[in-house]
Amino acid sequence: MKIIHHLLLLAVIASATVSGGCVGRAYVYEPLDSASLRDRAESQVNGTIRVSAAVTGREETEALFGIDLYDQGIQPIWLEIENAGDTSVRYAPVGTDPYYFSPLEVAYKNRSGFSNEGRSDLERRVDTLAMPRYIDAGETRSGFVYTHAVSGAKGFNIDLFGSSSSHSFTFLLRVPGFVPDYANFDAASIYPANEIVKYDGDQIIGALRSIPCCSNEQGGAAVGEPINILLIGDGDELLRALLRSGWAETSASDSAAEQPQFLFGRPQDAMFKYESLGGDSTYEIRFWLAPVMSGQDQVWLGQIRHFYSWSGAFQRLDPDVDGARDFAIQKFLYGQALRAIGWLSGEEVVPPDSLWDRLLNTQYFTDGFRAVIWLSAEPYSASEIDVKNWDPLPGWVQ
Repeated sequence: MKIIHHLLLLAVIASATVSGGCVGRAYVYEPLDSASLRDRAESQVNGTIRVSAAVTGREETEALFGIDLYDQGIQPIWLEIENAGDTSVRYAPVGTDPYYFSPLEVAYKNRSGFSNEGRSDLERRVDTLAMPRYIDAGETRSGFVYTHAVSGAKGFNIDLFGSSSSHSFTFLLRVPGFVPDYANFDAASIYPANEIVKYDGDQIIGALRSIPCCSNEQGGAAVGEPINILLIGDGDELLRALLRSGWAETSASDSAAEQPQFLFGRPQDAMFKYESLGGDSTYEIRFWLAPVMSGQDQVWLGQIRHFYSWSGAFQRLDPDVDGARDFAIQKFLYGQALRAIGWLSGEEVVPPDSLWDRLLNTQYFTDGFRAVIWLSAEPYSASEIDVKNWDPLPGWVQ
């Protein structure tokens, strides 16, 4: 009995010692190479302010901070701000990420396993490397802002405020190590120049009316879901509009694991997703480049679908495909990526009652309308949006 009590006492002492932090590993990290970050950073100038920015990948981040921040959903952005003006400016990290992590929050989330000294070193390291809030006149300061991790291209804003002026910058940076599903996309190999038909002004309407109603499974044996949004703009405008509106790229590996949808005899050219904060809802948008142009702009056919949690990790297709379409429009609107919009009615009208009609047995319902959106690569005011007077608007728009 004494032996058992003795063993229990040792276990309690060991537990208390570990929980107290006396036993644990040291905090180890690699020195920061600002020159390397500066060499690959993208730089922008606005008046007397120059901002350089770079995103560190998973392996580089783990080396710099001694912990896998990506595993905690944290993605550092390195900034260098040069203030050539005669007054100080204040950096507002909430403009970069409304829910950014404070330095000590980052350290606290990763404290487990370190000794007391290791935890102190971690806190000091993360705090010392944080981007300062104030940059005095004639000063250049650099550091990291700790944002939520995203895959693929990282779009963010840098907002600076002085006593009588403000400066805003918009960056779109590629995250090291990420390969998007459209990495090998080559428009020229899909449609030779002599096969692309160009339309001016509203002449594009006829061409847009004639596009297929829906995607297909491979071989065209079965009809998929509706093509319910058409985006007009070049590839860079498409990417910037999507990222500024909160959509995330899909990696080549993740896209390959998805069941493809086919149009024009090929699977989608790119796929983007938007996940709710709780992770229980996902919006998915797939794009195909069309063989027509509106002036000098490309035309992209989009299919938007919404999935919600059904049982455990399983997600079910939301039959209200119009709701997914309207959600995407709102995201473009609030992302200031929408320059003009028009509506086209279609023949693919499936009433909600069909969901309960065993004869039709459809998996979705739709009013048949397609939204045609002209994109803006730069922020565009909602008050200036051009609404095209084409077909009568859907009931909710009226």
